[in-house]
Amino acid sequence: MFIEVTDLNTVSVPQVVSKVLNNDDTIGEEIISETVALMRSYLSGRFDVDAIFNATENKDKVVVKYCKDIVIHEIYTRKTEDYNQVTKGRYDEAMLWLEKVAAGKIPANDLPPKPVPEGEETTGDGFIKFGGNRKYISNF
Repeated sequence: MFIEVTDLNTVSVPQVVSKVLNNDDTIGEEIISETVALMRSYLSGRFDVDAIFNATENKDKVVVKYCKDIVIHEIYTRKTEDYNQVTKGRYDEAMLWLEKVAAGKIPANDLPPKPVPEGEETTGDGFIKFGGNRKYISNF
């Protein structure tokens, strides 16, 4: 698994997480796997998500941080309808980062690029170019 329930101790009080999860780590693991699936869906267009989320060592610190922030937000909203403003702010920041990285608006230098399948062309920007020949003026 990309992160464990015990890794959440850096962003929340362990007793609070245990109480919200009713001391059942399987709930936390399910929330973590849902969050990883969400992050994969955002990052899969431009990055090698298998390399990112299957890493056991040298995990990208930014991805780990935002994954934890999203998980903590999901855990807290599981128990209460009132938003904790700190976790809500972190969640919003994480989602904004995912959207901007997926759109290519901000760089994610440490993330491995999506591998190009063999035989496919790697030049160009991936968009179809429209246009035509030069227009000539005819006077009759």
